[in-house]
Amino acid sequence: MHIHLRYKRDIMKNKLNLISSIAIVVALLLFSLESSAQSTKAPLFTLDGVVPLEQKLCVSQLRTDREAIAEANVIISAGIEIVLELSGPTGDFSDTTTEELVRFTNGSPIPPGNNIIFPSFEIPTDLRGDNYSLRVNIPSLTTNPLSDVQTNIPIYYFDFSEVKLTGPNPEANTAVVCEGGATTLTATPGDYPTYEWYFNGTRITGESRATLENVTDPGIYRVVFDAGQCNSEFEGRNERSIEVVDFNPSAIQINEPSPQEFCPNDTKILTVSVNDPSYTYEWFKDDVLVEELTGAIANLSQSNFGGVYTVRVTGSPTCSVTTAPVEVINLGSDILTQPPPRVMILPTQTTITLAITTNAPTSGSTAQWFRNGITFQAELPITDSRALSIEVSDLGMYSVVVKAADACSSELTATTEVFEPVGFNAVITTLLSCEDDTGNLGLENLFGITDIGEEVPLTLDQFSFFDFEWFLAGQSTGVTEQTFPVTADNVGEVYTLQATLQGASIPTATSNELTVEFLSDGVVIQPSMSFLPVGSTITLTAPLSATYAYEWFLVEDGENRPVIDGNCSQDDESCDGTSGQGTNILEISRTGQYFVRITLLDCVIDSQPITISNTAGVSEIIPNVVTPFRSNGQNDNWVLPDSLSGQQDVEVTIYDLNGQVDFKTVNYQDDWPLTTSRSRGNSPVYYYTITKNNSVVRKGSITVMK
Repeated sequence: MHIHLRYKRDIMKNKLNLISSIAIVVALLLFSLESSAQSTKAPLFTLDGVVPLEQKLCVSQLRTDREAIAEANVIISAGIEIVLELSGPTGDFSDTTTEELVRFTNGSPIPPGNNIIFPSFEIPTDLRGDNYSLRVNIPSLTTNPLSDVQTNIPIYYFDFSEVKLTGPNPEANTAVVCEGGATTLTATPGDYPTYEWYFNGTRITGESRATLENVTDPGIYRVVFDAGQCNSEFEGRNERSIEVVDFNPSAIQINEPSPQEFCPNDTKILTVSVNDPSYTYEWFKDDVLVEELTGAIANLSQSNFGGVYTVRVTGSPTCSVTTAPVEVINLGSDILTQPPPRVMILPTQTTITLAITTNAPTSGSTAQWFRNGITFQAELPITDSRALSIEVSDLGMYSVVVKAADACSSELTATTEVFEPVGFNAVITTLLSCEDDTGNLGLENLFGITDIGEEVPLTLDQFSFFDFEWFLAGQSTGVTEQTFPVTADNVGEVYTLQATLQGASIPTATSNELTVEFLSDGVVIQPSMSFLPVGSTITLTAPLSATYAYEWFLVEDGENRPVIDGNCSQDDESCDGTSGQGTNILEISRTGQYFVRITLLDCVIDSQPITISNTAGVSEIIPNVVTPFRSNGQNDNWVLPDSLSGQQDVEVTIYDLNGQVDFKTVNYQDDWPLTTSRSRGNSPVYYYTITKNNSVVRKGSITVMK
């Protein structure tokens, strides 16, 4: 009996131990499930499959790819789409900042405890910060699709080839400070969180932006791009230096004394005392710009080099100097005129003439022509009628050598390459009479196109081989001259010119589009508000055209002072405009009388001045937007100020985009476009002209919003 009871107690004990064990296992399982609530553990970046000691990405253009892994907490079936996501620079995931690094579909199941291995992906080039976060997203999971988050990851992308520190001239390795002036240094890329600036090795306190303004002292400036925890990785490559130098006008001169004497076949060089790539050099011969001479060293041409030379050296827009003149004397002879370096022979031309003139002595001087380096015509005295010109019909490189019987025994060469066209390109331009709003559209250039796409200008006498026709908005005008007369009635019309080579199968050339524009005394500034509230800004708008050049002025003490453009504080009296100088829109922050000077080709006109005050007054603003197709009944019609509306001496003319008159009247009743537009207001933009007593007083455009 005792033995039996003990056996039963042992059985009960074993059952209790089993229950306890099961309970412990269940508890562990529950704990495990609870601790593994997310689909995967936090992901880790890898490089060539290896997890680095630190989770930070210091990436350069030399190696931009990375991979990642994440340990699965749940079974991930095959065919599941898995996404690796990166937060914004502050570590937060949101619709606007979250970036998808890579997305792929799993090919086979991944059991819990095994790694998800992400394929290689490119690191975005705009990442700059120390606090990015990384996570895995498995969208198809119904519960816990997101992984744990890897936080506080420094990521910096640094393309060392793009790192620059420049002054106003981005091509130079120095910046210039004029006497009493200042310059600005700019670090690029400009999107790093902070920058450290140094002057002659000493840290400049308080400067952390990509630009260093008001630099007045010459010396060595250095900028360090702050790459946070990646600075040690990028050390020495995340900084640039530049030298700021004084512009000293008194030290700038042509080194060679005047006069200089050369034979044509001599090496003929003039040099400037200061050779700085941050300066611009403009050479003048007899006060005419020599466009091919652009540096501090001038190699003079073989012919026609004699004359008086000066150089205008510019350090910045506010400092330049013109050197003292140096006379250069040619001891020999010149080729006075010659063909262009490249010419076209048209398919309908049998031959073209290549000809030169020279001042070589007539006695004893000779000329000889070559084609592609082979004698084309025997050497002849220049007095021979055949010596200085030839007729050619074949393509190739032609040259003439003049042997002059002068004190230098000059040997002069002129070279011209002859092409044939496979197509043509026509360019038209506008010639204006600035006083009476009349002018001509005309053919400015006609180019032959070579078989490799190069453009060669045709000569004026070759224009006669073409038929011309002017088109308005794609429709022929019937005008077949090289010019087309226009007046103020043609404003807004768009013209092209077609050029067809007579008797040939080469396609017709259609020129660039040209919109008729004039400048008149009716240029008016439109303010965004009729007065300037204290502490606010107001926008001034002039007529917009891509062909206009704009300059804004503030009339102060009877003088026209250019508006200073910059970031203005409310109490900064030296700064008038917050932005826009040089464009048709200027934002201003102070009161005063303003006007804009507009240049179109050779025409210059000042707008009517506008006075901006802090006090509200009667509005003379002409609206430039109407909304007749909206249901609120507001702004349906184009409403003019009382001084222009309902006046018998005021005529209003409105044109559509094709330059056709859409509406014209005197005694305007503020009823366009709802009841008076010929096109029912269906054009997105219209142009208007308002005249008073037959003089234009206002011009502009109207946008019809739908």
